[in-house]
Amino acid sequence: MRVAVTGASGFVGGVVVSHLLGSGHEVVALSRRPVPERAGLVHRSWDLTTGRLRDEPTVDAVVHAAAHVDEWDPWPVHAAVTVAGTRAVLDTWPEARVVLISSASVYPLRGAGRPRWLLTEDDLPTHHPLSAYTRAKIAQEQLVLARGDTVVLRPHAVHGTGDTTLLPRLARARRHGRLVCPGGARTRVHLTDVRLVAAAAVRACESDGGVAVLNVADERPLELRAVAAGVAAANGWTERPVFTGAPVAWAAALALEGTARLLRSRTAPVLTAYGVSHLAVSRAFSTARLRERLGLTPAPSDLTLWTAAS
Repeated sequence: MRVAVTGASGFVGGVVVSHLLGSGHEVVALSRRPVPERAGLVHRSWDLTTGRLRDEPTVDAVVHAAAHVDEWDPWPVHAAVTVAGTRAVLDTWPEARVVLISSASVYPLRGAGRPRWLLTEDDLPTHHPLSAYTRAKIAQEQLVLARGDTVVLRPHAVHGTGDTTLLPRLARARRHGRLVCPGGARTRVHLTDVRLVAAAAVRACESDGGVAVLNVADERPLELRAVAAGVAAANGWTERPVFTGAPVAWAAALALEGTARLLRSRTAPVLTAYGVSHLAVSRAFSTARLRERLGLTPAPSDLTLWTAAS
């Protein structure tokens, strides 16, 4: 099978490329930045904001891992990269199967079923996105799902070696010899190993046709204090974590966001509502459909490999 991977130079896209090659597939890696040369891989430079790819290679499937990830950037940036970029991918390969790396951030903070902290694929996307990133991912999913022969993967808080998003956010929260965690020590956080995301993407490419939306998450949620301890050990941080509790975290995030907007800051504050939603709200994501549809059994979270990109 020949598979195109957008965002191939990114954290998730790069691991997807490695897993596809390891499974014996040919890969067309698509990104603005170069990727390491490997047997079975061809790289094409492509800025999704320029529209459909010209002289496109023939592929059997596309893993669409490209998106704009800085939630503080304004909506037009997300619309151009994530939304219009997805249209460009669909226009380039109108017949290929599409596997979209989406995000569990599309969900509301609480599910519609019981218990409400357990979210399934039956829970509809939120009507009140906390960031332009979430709004764009919802729009991206709508475009892809309207096409058919699509698998949408929804990971949450992706961790692993080379993380460029969540771990740097945690590192910024280190202040005066303390790792400040925005949430309660017993808040349950459901993480997703980047290797599980990649394995799911490979299986989705290889699976039978049809439309599916699948949560992708580790075996079970962890308490925030366990996450903090694991991240600190993996990165050599010796300070003791401090947990703010959810009310303080939400209040601080809203205050910092308000100040940043007032000052028209182009840089996100150290704490945002979107960031707090990942760590201060106990949630779990059902992986029953992932197991049934793709035959994958999530493993426990391994935080020993959660280190930032160099």
